[in-house]
Amino acid sequence: MKALSAILLMLAAPAPAQWLADPGSDAGRQLIAAFDAQWRQKPARTIPCRIEKFRPFLDYALRVWSGYGLAAPAPALLEGDPPREIVTVARVTPVEPRGEPAHFYQRLRVPEPPSGADLRKVEMTLGGGWLLGRGKYRVELMAVTTAGGECRGEWTVKAGENSAALAPGQIGSLERGYWTGFPEGGRGHAAVFLHASPVRPRRYVTRLSPWDRHVLLSTLSSVLREGGFRSASLTVFDLTRREVVFRAAPLRPEDLGKLARRLARVDFGTIPLRTLQEGPPPGDFLQDLVRRELRGEPRPDALIFIGARWRGGPKLRTPDPALKQAAPPAYHLALSLPNVAEDADAMTSLVRGLGGRVFPIYLPKNLAPALRQIREAQR
Repeated sequence: MKALSAILLMLAAPAPAQWLADPGSDAGRQLIAAFDAQWRQKPARTIPCRIEKFRPFLDYALRVWSGYGLAAPAPALLEGDPPREIVTVARVTPVEPRGEPAHFYQRLRVPEPPSGADLRKVEMTLGGGWLLGRGKYRVELMAVTTAGGECRGEWTVKAGENSAALAPGQIGSLERGYWTGFPEGGRGHAAVFLHASPVRPRRYVTRLSPWDRHVLLSTLSSVLREGGFRSASLTVFDLTRREVVFRAAPLRPEDLGKLARRLARVDFGTIPLRTLQEGPPPGDFLQDLVRRELRGEPRPDALIFIGARWRGGPKLRTPDPALKQAAPPAYHLALSLPNVAEDADAMTSLVRGLGGRVFPIYLPKNLAPALRQIREAQR
């Protein structure tokens, strides 16, 4: 049993993101065979875990997404000598219509807890997901630690929405297919600013969940595909820390895969004391990002902000008049809560201060008219 666990740990390359095993490669065939053999046997030792199953939903790129979140007590994952790692493998099998299974794997280093922490009160979390065509699927999930512990779960999901990307019974990877390039006939250059922040409020946040990352990436891909531009730059920032976590200029399709892996590593656990004491204030930080884009080449024809309003920082009172005069049309795709009045935040107040438009976005259907207005403004 432990030998099979070692095979899974050996074959799954270390990475914060999740990957689709290639059944045509030697490594992929070995990983699939190791999982199948391990799954058929009773675990030698189980570890306590809690699995949250995400129901399929239509994302902001008109693709159907599903997945899971896994939480386990810290002591269960910190057994054995460092370095400690955990591998998850999920086998997703089309049931109606029938099809070949897909295996998604992920290998993660288990972080050391803060010094002095009461491990009885600490949970560690991870998660993953995939794209689905319309149909019914069986999911079999196994997590294996370097100390030989296992956590398992099995459930079925039904995707009732039609995907724009996959036929019924098809399964796809989240890491591919976000955006393949600007369409023909695009005009102008967009400076896109993406706030790396959870989309919905949670009581305690240290990482972006797979769901958060997918919403941000699918919204971004829709802007690039449907916004009517011929080129773009991308600045991804953490407003709490006032730092840029990713930048690409000009933006290319392969950059979204790099961004997906970078978003998986964003850490909200601590904020430098110097940032809290000395700033800059969130509004000034955002204005500096805009100024840098206006000094670059090509000069942007539009400023597009993407991010959740609830974590958008304090309201900016008055933007720099010179910046307002120099700025092109500005937009904020404000990922919002349904039927909840929200105070103005740093991003919405900046965009409005520049004379721009704010579009509250809760469902994919809210995104389509916003993108249509942005696209028509380029004509």
